[in-house]
Amino acid sequence: MKWFFFLLFTLAAHGLDVASLHPLITDAVKQVGGNRVSVVEVVKPGMNVHKFQPKASDIKKMAKARLIFASGKNLEPYLKGLKDNLQGHQSIIEVGRTIPSQKISKKDQIYACCPHHAVGGIDPHWWHNISNMERAIRVIEKELTKADPAGKATYAANSKVARQRLDQLEAWAKGQITKIPRGKRHLVTAHAAFGYFCKAYGFKATFVQGLSADGEVSATQLAKSIQELRKEGIPMVFPEKTANPKVLQQIAKQSGAKVGKPLIADGSATSYQAMIQANVTNIVAGLK
Repeated sequence: MKWFFFLLFTLAAHGLDVASLHPLITDAVKQVGGNRVSVVEVVKPGMNVHKFQPKASDIKKMAKARLIFASGKNLEPYLKGLKDNLQGHQSIIEVGRTIPSQKISKKDQIYACCPHHAVGGIDPHWWHNISNMERAIRVIEKELTKADPAGKATYAANSKVARQRLDQLEAWAKGQITKIPRGKRHLVTAHAAFGYFCKAYGFKATFVQGLSADGEVSATQLAKSIQELRKEGIPMVFPEKTANPKVLQQIAKQSGAKVGKPLIADGSATSYQAMIQANVTNIVAGLK
């Protein structure tokens, strides 16, 4: 009961305290929550979401957070351990949990390497399909409303505006992608972060390092990658801002492809819209 009165006092005095474990989730929560919500950014833009492990100082930062928003789909394997360190008034919301999952399959991908490691695995990078981010906005609206019923009208209005922006963003993205002939819509990246993007917008995908950009690439795998790119006549490969471009540069040099401008794979951006605009612009410029 004392936690109930504590929460009422906190909401009345400061608004709803929440925390976020992913930069893009932070952006979405701020859009829906507006001035009723105070967000602790535990994982900030530029940090590696695959390598992040919460320290004692991070848990301390989240001490006041009623809700802790995570991306989900096993992107944050540390969540089970984190739950054991939370207080009774806190809960973790995996935003991507109810968003349709996409598995890595041979049918949808060309496997230049790591086929046995990746096939059948759940791709955690759901945010590269703009429609999925609209679903995420609804999840966030629902959870904020449950924690702060008095803010229901505000959250609903903010959610509607955010989803309208996403509709406009998707219309723009699809319009830009039409500049690329269908036969040239083949996206080659370091790791398998763009599966949702490729499926949603009609691209064939090739990756050379599996689901995480930290994967090692053997000489045999490297040779297969080069052979595949030559066979497909791939004109350009795309590095990622938080990944080492060395492997892709080597593949490009030996396959005759060029290296495009870096893409933002794991949400290392302060704005979802900025990430999508940058990625689509760079992909269109490289492949059209």
